[in-house]
Amino acid sequence: MITVYCFLKIAVMKKLLFYFTSIVLIIFFESIFPVQHCGTMLGIFFIIFIGLYNGSYAGCGVGFFIGIIDGVFSATTLGVCSFSYSIVGYLAGRLPKRIDENKPVTQIVVVLLGETISKAINLIIEVLFTGTYGIPSFGWHIITTILTPLFFLVFKKWWLLWFGRLDVER
Repeated sequence: MITVYCFLKIAVMKKLLFYFTSIVLIIFFESIFPVQHCGTMLGIFFIIFIGLYNGSYAGCGVGFFIGIIDGVFSATTLGVCSFSYSIVGYLAGRLPKRIDENKPVTQIVVVLLGETISKAINLIIEVLFTGTYGIPSFGWHIITTILTPLFFLVFKKWWLLWFGRLDVER
């Protein structure tokens, strides 16, 4: 009984260390390519990847932490990015089991929808709480969204490096 408990505790700690390391690396890479407003693509890619493969709670949690850090660095109203990223991660995890998350077209469509939802939530909250708004631009994001399958492949390899196998937990 104690052995099972220790094994589960080690597995949870390993997963938390994976998420922490991944978020630190994502923030590092995003700081190399700064943006003017909340909505960096590498973070969205990772949040949706975690939501699709590990479920809504993991996607929501990762989205919250990436959003908090992203919100601090992007000079938006604090909490806007974390709220919108959490919703995107949660919704990615709640997608029906009938979709095939390994197909590139599905990945691109889900990322485009996630980015659109995130930008819409950001816009609504900014208007409600600050009275100011900026029309979100999608030009750069549409171009980088085409690279979604490449980023998902990198994230899969990163996951397999840590855990050895990738099971969909929805």
